[in-house]
Amino acid sequence: MNILNVAAGKIEPLELPEITETLRFKRLPKFIVNIDTCYLNSETAAKIEKIIQEKRIRFGEKINLYCNNDIFNFMERTILTFEQVVIYRFLEHVSFTQLNYFIYLISTITKKGSIVDIIVPNYEILAKMILNEKINKRFEASNILLTTELLNEPSCPHASIWTPQRAKYFWELEGRFSVSEKEIYPKFSFDGRNIYMRFIARRL
Repeated sequence: MNILNVAAGKIEPLELPEITETLRFKRLPKFIVNIDTCYLNSETAAKIEKIIQEKRIRFGEKINLYCNNDIFNFMERTILTFEQVVIYRFLEHVSFTQLNYFIYLISTITKKGSIVDIIVPNYEILAKMILNEKINKRFEASNILLTTELLNEPSCPHASIWTPQRAKYFWELEGRFSVSEKEIYPKFSFDGRNIYMRFIARRL
């Protein structure tokens, strides 16, 4: 089983929700290809392809591979396909104008039945926080969270807006993926913050 971990940093893929997990996925050995531009000691995309094509992996084994690459560049060129793609706190950095192309590229590296596991800020939660905020002694911490999750740093801004309805709309727009309402988790805590949503897109 091949897993692509997009803009991974040091974060590993989470266990899949019970409704999504299958016995087939649990038992398979795993190559996890971690893509990020922050890695210093990493393999080239070509070397990773060779390792996966040639290396025999034992039952239950998990092998992490690291690649310093831009995710668009990697997906445009790789010959690999993945049963699972993990996108945690990255999709909101994909601009609205690039979004459909990004989803298309995901479709080119997955096959029928593959799963895309996504965590993004839920803008419904953030909007309610703004509408209900009070200027008191907790304001500074709240303001930091809101400003970070709505805007982020100018060098790496948030460029697309995500809500449960938007997740379903954009990922189903061109008929390559389906997003079941049962697999949208609108209140999801991640990395110490409770303003996220998690959803699963399935390759058709």
